[in-house]
Amino acid sequence: MVKLVDIKYEPLSIEIYIADCIHNEPVLFLWEDSFTKLPYHVDIVNIIPGNNFYSKLNKGTEHFRSNVIFKVITLKDYEVIFSHEVKKLDFIYGKKVLYISQNNYSGYSYAARNYVYQLLQSGYDVQWDFSKFGSSTYKPCNKEEELVFRCINKNIDYDSVIVHHVPDGWSGIVNTLPRNKKCYGLTVWETTSLHRDWVNMINNNVDEVIVPSFFNKDLFVSSGVNKKINVWYHDIFPFCRNPLIDVDKVFDKFLIYKSNKFVKDVDLIKNTIKNKTIYYNISQFNERKNITQVIRTFCKKFKQEDNVCLFIKTFFKSFSRSEVEVLKYNFLELLKKFDNIPNIIFCFDDLNDDEITIIHEFGDVYFTLNRGEGFGLCTYTAKKIGNKIVCGKFGAEREFLDESCDILLDYTLISPFNMEIYHNWYNDDKQKWASYDDDVVVSKLQYFPKTIKQSYNYEK
Repeated sequence: MVKLVDIKYEPLSIEIYIADCIHNEPVLFLWEDSFTKLPYHVDIVNIIPGNNFYSKLNKGTEHFRSNVIFKVITLKDYEVIFSHEVKKLDFIYGKKVLYISQNNYSGYSYAARNYVYQLLQSGYDVQWDFSKFGSSTYKPCNKEEELVFRCINKNIDYDSVIVHHVPDGWSGIVNTLPRNKKCYGLTVWETTSLHRDWVNMINNNVDEVIVPSFFNKDLFVSSGVNKKINVWYHDIFPFCRNPLIDVDKVFDKFLIYKSNKFVKDVDLIKNTIKNKTIYYNISQFNERKNITQVIRTFCKKFKQEDNVCLFIKTFFKSFSRSEVEVLKYNFLELLKKFDNIPNIIFCFDDLNDDEITIIHEFGDVYFTLNRGEGFGLCTYTAKKIGNKIVCGKFGAEREFLDESCDILLDYTLISPFNMEIYHNWYNDDKQKWASYDDDVVVSKLQYFPKTIKQSYNYEK
């Protein structure tokens, strides 16, 4: 067993304890980039069980673009016997944080729960408050989230505050906070520029800004934000079996499209997922997420006889019966234009974080034509579990994708449209997002064999 003893950040160093159960043998001490896996420093160390060992880089975390991972690897069989990711969080003032966010089924909320988890894993004391954004019915679904939920309304003497929400929700909260507490605003944007009102809200309400990508940092600066901008990547909870998940209940929420109907046939759906390559998309139904073009190009490329299936997990603004029915109507109108369409499975229900992970587990190719992402949490999750990615070259996703193995699509920039039903922050003459040509997408789409993974929840 290898145990973490201490981390220091200036310069970056680690202290570990190696227990007696590890036999005397040489190992690698490896420091590497969390995204690219490029090695920063490596040593061969002859370990002596029952002792502490140290490893150091001669630079602080501010020198590195991404998080840094330290690994201990045996030379006998190259097994990783210890791994610790050092988060670039030293920009946060103090070690006690009041974290204010949403807590529901949205991407903002998933990111917030994981950000609190990252703070806990990095030794911060956290008080989590989601009461400012309405009531919440979301419950923890894994041991990591249970740790996060223990932080709800803890009463700590916090050093700093993180308000994780869109900037128009910041001022009402910031005005209630003590003036001597440092305040960070955490948000994300997806086009080439921020709305001018957002720039004013950011510059006038918080001490510093946190964004989840360098794509965001660059566009915030070019839009006129004059606060210090810190990059803090989203992350995901570990992939592991959860004995509390009832997989049959999850599959019972899926519908397969057959003979112009949405049919609940669990056995057929399970058989399809088991035997066909699953291209999938997890997105809200809006113009930016662009699900319609995903379905349309998939139906242009593949036919029923092809060994593929498209899985769409979506919702409109809520999970109400009326909104589900209008989505079915829209998809039916689209699909009736095609003959001999490939298998398509839909999910219109709300799923918790572990249930969403099940989709990533049985999926093989994450296929998105989103018009812009400030990070791309679903794409990142799919990449981290080992799936193939098909998406555009615009936005933050390029920061963690690899053109040698993922398919990245060319685009043209156009003005945003059809987003007024959500908000007016896209209505700005400087903003642009990506547009994709059907013929280019179809030419790049190809058949991939099923991804070979270890067994996860969906195979129970």
